[in-house]
Amino acid sequence: MPYASNDTVRIYYEVIGDGHPVVLQHGLTVNLEVWKWMGFIEPLSEKYQLILIDARGHGKSDKPHTPESYAMKHMVGDIVSVLDDLKINKATFWGYSMGGRIGLAIGKYAPDRFNALIIGGNGLSERDSEVEVEDSKKAIEGYKRYKELVEKYQEEGRSEDIPEWRRRTLPSTDFDAMIAYRSYFENIGMADYLPKLSIPCMIYAGENDTYTHSLAKKCAEIMKNAEFISLEGLSHAEAHFDSEKVVPIVDKFLENNLNR
Repeated sequence: MPYASNDTVRIYYEVIGDGHPVVLQHGLTVNLEVWKWMGFIEPLSEKYQLILIDARGHGKSDKPHTPESYAMKHMVGDIVSVLDDLKINKATFWGYSMGGRIGLAIGKYAPDRFNALIIGGNGLSERDSEVEVEDSKKAIEGYKRYKELVEKYQEEGRSEDIPEWRRRTLPSTDFDAMIAYRSYFENIGMADYLPKLSIPCMIYAGENDTYTHSLAKKCAEIMKNAEFISLEGLSHAEAHFDSEKVVPIVDKFLENNLNR
């Protein structure tokens, strides 16, 4: 199985298709398989070389349990380590939710390795903000409860309280790693460096994503070469999973910006 190494952390990835390389980075608590389950791969792999990555703490990648291991400089470094392993100098990055945060951090830590960014379900917000700290505290309590539910499911086979997409990710979910990720409250200075970023960027969010939608719109507004797309009627999770709505706008963005 293909792994890249970022210092001591191994990062699992898969490559599907041919053409211009496009990195796909999933959101928190899922793994690279979500892109396959939700129908993103078939329509895109005919035109692009898709590089699917299990973020640290997820899937088949290593899962550190220390909060500082989830600093954005390390998570961006994971993406770069995969490109280095594949001997790819430049690629396009596409990430959703947590993956979108990694994409925005690319603008600080590795902008020279990417020719375009696609950011879904994330925007201009720092992890040390009052809102995000409170949200993380609630999420951590939720992970603790979910861990108990998962253990019960695994012991008793009871699945009625667990949605199908979650059941498919259970074998690789490490809730202690999720807690570590949520426990690292950093500020990487997005408001300072994003207005200086020149590479093309598309930012999208579901119209019913009550928290992220405004942050994504604001993020696009401060950037010099970014566009914002609002997805009508979609929540945060739906905008991650609805390939029929998302693929056409991504494909159009790639066609417009990779053929310049």
